[in-house]
Amino acid sequence: MVEPADAKELIDEAIERAEEERDGAAAAGHAVEKRFRDRVALLVGVCAVVLAVIHMAAAGAARESLLRGIEASDTFNYMQAKIVREAVARASAQAGTIAPADRAAWAAEAKRLRGPDAKGHGIGQLEATGSRQRAEGQHAAAAVEGYELGETALQMAIVLLSIALVARSRAIVGGALLLAGLGTAAAVATVLGVSLG
Repeated sequence: MVEPADAKELIDEAIERAEEERDGAAAAGHAVEKRFRDRVALLVGVCAVVLAVIHMAAAGAARESLLRGIEASDTFNYMQAKIVREAVARASAQAGTIAPADRAAWAAEAKRLRGPDAKGHGIGQLEATGSRQRAEGQHAAAAVEGYELGETALQMAIVLLSIALVARSRAIVGGALLLAGLGTAAAVATVLGVSLG
């Protein structure tokens, strides 16, 4: 038979052991939770850095598209001005009231405006240059779309990682990592010249 004092001692020891086990389990749980939060926070930081790099690439491509569009417009405007000058020169060369020497000079001027020159300012040369600049602008505009796709995926990944912190969900972290990977892949494909549109 157990004496009341001994029973009290046994009960106190059992309570003490239970509290120690509970405190140890709580400490282990806190350590696991802290490690999870730290890793997710690190992933958010990595995604933010990759997002910033992709955003810079997108801004550069947008700038390139705009500049090439302006250059193409300027080139085509210059070409059109030369076409007008050529038309005036041809019309003058065909006028019956002008001296034959002047007609020959106007015809030579029309031919000079149409033909290629060393500076690349012949009408045909300007047309080729403007077309090339327009194509470069369109290529840069397509790159902007690829980068924006990557940016959107990374932004969504960051939001999902923030939700995962609150929900303490590894599944949400997995989904966020998948989106971040797809966004990064879209940006890399764009850098390599693969059109995503």
